[in-house]
Amino acid sequence: MRTAAAVTACLLLAACGQDQAPTPATPVSEAFEQDGARPPVGPVDATYLCDGGNRVDLIENRRFARIAMSDGRVVQLGAMDKSQPPTWSDVGLRFVVGGDYVELSQDNGRTLRCEEQPASGDTGNADA
Repeated sequence: MRTAAAVTACLLLAACGQDQAPTPATPVSEAFEQDGARPPVGPVDATYLCDGGNRVDLIENRRFARIAMSDGRVVQLGAMDKSQPPTWSDVGLRFVVGGDYVELSQDNGRTLRCEEQPASGDTGNADA
């Protein structure tokens, strides 16, 4: 009887010791190096960096918004035809490019501010 109680206690302690602290969110720059979070293949029409380390690439002539989230997940949103302002939406997420704002929002009400980034080949020098 004591042996069974001792074995049970050891098993419970061993099970408790296996709990690990949750891993911190992966920054977007590192997320692109992981499987499943690769940058889009082909040309990117525009890139936006959003609060919290999230990135949005508009691809395929702006028909899709590919979102690389700070936790490593990648989601592709489809453009909403003839929406004003231009909006991409799916899976509880929405990306909107307004006249004086750009935002990434979730259905739960969380909204992140985004800023467009210069094209990768843009040096900022008009004389170049």
